[in-house]
Amino acid sequence: MKEPNRERKNEIKYNITLNDEQKEVKRLILDHQIVVVTGRAGCGKSLVSAQCALDFLFKKQVEQILITRAAVEVGHSLGFLPGSLNEKFDPYLEAFQENLIKCYDKVKVEELISSKKVNALPVQFIRGKTIDDVLVVEEAQNLTKAEMLAIITRLGKTGKMIINGDLEQTDIKGGEYNGLSYVIGLSKKISEIQYIKLKHNHRSDLVGKILDFEYGK
Repeated sequence: MKEPNRERKNEIKYNITLNDEQKEVKRLILDHQIVVVTGRAGCGKSLVSAQCALDFLFKKQVEQILITRAAVEVGHSLGFLPGSLNEKFDPYLEAFQENLIKCYDKVKVEELISSKKVNALPVQFIRGKTIDDVLVVEEAQNLTKAEMLAIITRLGKTGKMIINGDLEQTDIKGGEYNGLSYVIGLSKKISEIQYIKLKHNHRSDLVGKILDFEYGK
């Protein structure tokens, strides 16, 4: 049972300071149930999502942070990778864990994960669930329309969904129209779904040049 009124009185101190466009993303996430965030690699989509998710958890507005992403990445399916389902999905949690640690204390983040306050789960496991916590969807450009629809229709009355992706980097066949494209289209017709594109690059300037060469400006 959630206790939404038991919020921390003191401001949470994070290791990073968000820039202006990231602060706008955070404002949208605080005010809306579904927010779609796009932008090139290095723009900080996952970082701001991690900070927002920690906010919800520390303020006791949710009981856990959930992370999911497509089971297809750079041409490989989880079904073809060795190990159990948990072992296959561990790298997905590790990638988000890195962003949590950038935001906050490493030991405390590891405690959250060991106590199952932060969980990663495949898209298939979301079917049948009601999401009343905060769910971060990573690499949404690798989801199909059907998968995205299955995710967003799990939203509970108190849930939050942060959907991250980059339309330039889809790894699914025929990927021009995908789950990310679909939910962006929904945001243009349903005002409660908000969409924002980040533009500032936080990685080497060389990354931007590589992406410009590969995909055009």
